[in-house]
Amino acid sequence: MIKLRDYQEEAAYKLHGLLLKHRCAYLSGQVRTGKTFTSLFVIQLLGCEKVLFVTKKKAIPSIQADVDAMSLTEVVTVINFEQVHKHVGKWDMLIVDEAHSIGAYPKPSKRWKDLCRIRYEYVLLQSGTPSPESFSQLYHQWALTPHLWSKYRNFYRWADEYVTVTKKFVGTGIEVNDYSKANKAKVLEAIKPMVVEMTQKEAGFETKIEEQVHTVRMKPRTYRLALRIIRDGVIGRPGLRSVVADSGAKVLQKLRQCYNGFLICEDRERYGEVIWDYSKVEYIKKTFTGRLAIMYCFQAEGKMLRAAFGSRATDSPETFNSDPESVFIGQVQASREGVSLAAADDLVFMGIDYSALSYIQARERCSFLGRGRANRVHYIFAERSIEPRVFEIVKNKQTYTTSHYKQDREQLSVEAHQGIREGRMACNQTFEGQQIGLPGFDFD
Repeated sequence: MIKLRDYQEEAAYKLHGLLLKHRCAYLSGQVRTGKTFTSLFVIQLLGCEKVLFVTKKKAIPSIQADVDAMSLTEVVTVINFEQVHKHVGKWDMLIVDEAHSIGAYPKPSKRWKDLCRIRYEYVLLQSGTPSPESFSQLYHQWALTPHLWSKYRNFYRWADEYVTVTKKFVGTGIEVNDYSKANKAKVLEAIKPMVVEMTQKEAGFETKIEEQVHTVRMKPRTYRLALRIIRDGVIGRPGLRSVVADSGAKVLQKLRQCYNGFLICEDRERYGEVIWDYSKVEYIKKTFTGRLAIMYCFQAEGKMLRAAFGSRATDSPETFNSDPESVFIGQVQASREGVSLAAADDLVFMGIDYSALSYIQARERCSFLGRGRANRVHYIFAERSIEPRVFEIVKNKQTYTTSHYKQDREQLSVEAHQGIREGRMACNQTFEGQQIGLPGFDFD
């Protein structure tokens, strides 16, 4: 039988009281503090017989193991968000793990709509980062509960009272309302009576995170293609292998791909992705010799990494933590939540996601109670690229957007030119009058 730590037991009894009184509660627990065992103990306190536990797909094996350890196998059904529509019905309790993932606004996400179809007596929300980017992300989380916000018909009516609405430009310059500036003090005052917190300090965590940025000189072709994206937004010709970045969002996406050494073609089904620069992968393989976990964003990056590490590569946290010869290679969005990489000596990010949430949560994957040293987190960035600028934004809990890019665009263009020139000098090659493109790409 699992014995909870004192701080977990205390939190569980607080949650039990809130659920009995309000039928809803929020467990805000920092990563690796044991939110799952705490919420499972609440199920036992309430005497529930039929509980639906909704989480991320990657987290299911770990949570199911905790359910079994708590002897709740016959009581708790663990599913991912994509399976919710298959479990519509009446449940004693609904637990929404990583609840921030239903916090999209101003319009609700499909996940939120699916969860609204579930009937339940009690609902427990839990997350390590309830509002990673804006307190407006809390509205739809709490709108799932019988909380006081249920008096608002939708997000817009809630925003009338809780948000300072401003304007922003998206895409090709379309002006829209920006609902991100929620009144922090007012929001926290409203939800505070329903929230139970667990901190790493309470849990006895003493380890710190040591972050290190590594810069890698990419091939001249990488900088040349990045410059084409920045300057023209088009590579290639229609009907052939081509890349089109005709909006701010697409430019950001293509630059993120390009500075990792590949691009996804416009006609993806026909041409897929084109990979030409393994500089980052080679640097990672050469530099890190211990137990290594690597995070990436796009599938092409995973393909590059798995090709480099061969049979040692795994995307299973369980396999990685038990096999000292393995290298964990996981996609950031799939692995940033509910996954433990406790065996890792070093956690490496190939590039960086533009989302603050990915940065905040993914870097905590190596934390565990009793770790004797700091977590070493490494970021592999292309020299003279957009990546260091993104890093400076997301580490301050903001998301890098097209507005940031517009401010950086001119300097990024200058640095791409410098990258091309330095690459020529390093390779001792002359490219005067020669156009460098991807294999199979046609240029005007």
